[in-house]
Amino acid sequence: MTIHSRTLLAASLSATLAAAAILSAAPALAQAGTAAKPAAGPPAAKAEAPEAGKEIALTQGQIDGLLVAQPELAKLSGGAPDKPDPKAEAQAQGQAEAIVKRNGFASLEEFQDASDTVDAVLGGIDPETKSYVGATPLLKKQLAAVQADKAMPAQEKAETVKEIKEALAAGEPAKPSEANIALVTKNYARLSAAMGEGQDKE
Repeated sequence: MTIHSRTLLAASLSATLAAAAILSAAPALAQAGTAAKPAAGPPAAKAEAPEAGKEIALTQGQIDGLLVAQPELAKLSGGAPDKPDPKAEAQAQGQAEAIVKRNGFASLEEFQDASDTVDAVLGGIDPETKSYVGATPLLKKQLAAVQADKAMPAQEKAETVKEIKEALAAGEPAKPSEANIALVTKNYARLSAAMGEGQDKE
């Protein structure tokens, strides 16, 4: 992974939360065919099982810091992906470090660990009940909704179904700690709002 891609991964909470976006879209998909088109676009491409991150014991301060830092970090640019610019990447890295430190994190690594931990919990929260049920039941619900959607273009539907099945085949990720589940669930509305804003900007 290049410095640029690592920086952007760590820099954007919206990217971190996008892994849960496909799960959040399931109720909308089930309720309205028109909602399926935006929900099955870019977020659906992230249905693949995310790489396992390091779970840490979250604090309210870290969640507040993630939400404040994300908009600033999302604006950083390390140059075009097809033409890497080491100078721009180094500058973006430095700016990202400064932003996360200003928001209570010791480093980008600590920020990423917190983001991964939040993502792991969000990936298992049912948006209808606002309770943690695990990723597998939500992926199955998403799969059923996509398969039943008659408005989605056939190619898009086939790709989305394939991605969801691959995520299911990867198995249920390890359950986060009860303390982390409780804290993320408590902040679910704010985190979901941040995720929605990130999708609107895509």
